[in-house]
Amino acid sequence: MRKLFLIALIGYLVTSCANEEKVKHVVKPLAEQTAEQKKYEEDNLMETSRKWSKTFSTEEYFSFIGKDGIMMAPDKGMIRGHEKIRKILQEFQSLPGFKVAWEPQEAFVSKSVDLGYTIDLMLVNFDGENGNTVSLFEKVVTVWKKDKKGEWKMAVDIWNVDPTITSIYK
Repeated sequence: MRKLFLIALIGYLVTSCANEEKVKHVVKPLAEQTAEQKKYEEDNLMETSRKWSKTFSTEEYFSFIGKDGIMMAPDKGMIRGHEKIRKILQEFQSLPGFKVAWEPQEAFVSKSVDLGYTIDLMLVNFDGENGNTVSLFEKVVTVWKKDKKGEWKMAVDIWNVDPTITSIYK
């Protein structure tokens, strides 16, 4: 009986060690998985930001913003939530000749791949008091969080004028 038990124990240990060796060769190290996943998510976040920059309808625009999203526009207080953001956007859009375009420049995603940011360049145009078009180049930082569905949503968007910028494209 003792021999049978020892044989079974040795067989179990040999099998366990053999399985462990197979797992080591098949599964990539966690750091490598994270690096691949992080790169994938950074590309995904850049694409999400590009899609957001190309939206035309208000409904589509808000589909990229978290319900408790915050905007920090120049010369404005902190604007939190869809309704308040909608009001400030209507204010901007009411300016004669108002147009806005932006281009994502880079993205960074945390190791946990649920939080990230993009850096964008933005061009805002509107008609000035004398009828001439005013063009403001601005720099933007947008903080993004993943929602419960795993989709990137704008959490915080902050921007300001930068007179050293001459184009929104690299």
